[in-house]
Amino acid sequence: MLALILAAQLSGPPADIDQMAWLKGCWIHVKPNGVVEELWTGPGGGVMLGLGRTVRDGQLREYEFVRVVEADGSLAYVAEPSGQAKATFPLKSLTADEAVFEDPAHDFPQRVIYRRLGPDAVTGRIEGQIGGQAKAVDFPYKRCPTGN
Repeated sequence: MLALILAAQLSGPPADIDQMAWLKGCWIHVKPNGVVEELWTGPGGGVMLGLGRTVRDGQLREYEFVRVVEADGSLAYVAEPSGQAKATFPLKSLTADEAVFEDPAHDFPQRVIYRRLGPDAVTGRIEGQIGGQAKAVDFPYKRCPTGN
């Protein structure tokens, strides 16, 4: 049933989950007062599972459960952030080093972008409009140290 609902929402270009395998692993963005972390499983069963958390001043500030799902020949980014409703962003474009997911009707963000910068660096980016003003937030991730 979920696959049928997602298939109805997807209108993106042809893609399969294996094309996102480069996102697999643990990623961390260290900030002066905390960290933002994402952990992604590898592709399997038509899905990649992700988990994110933001720790600031020693306290959990936000967390998010995420999936990149394969349905009807394309992909979608499904986010369940702490304190917010689930949102689905269909794939807009995909290259060997960049995935862009977009839902123009969503409040903020309207776009979720992941860019591979090398084997140990990925940038996550959310962008869109808030009150008619363009806004973007970048997350320059490095691969987590071994053992994390």
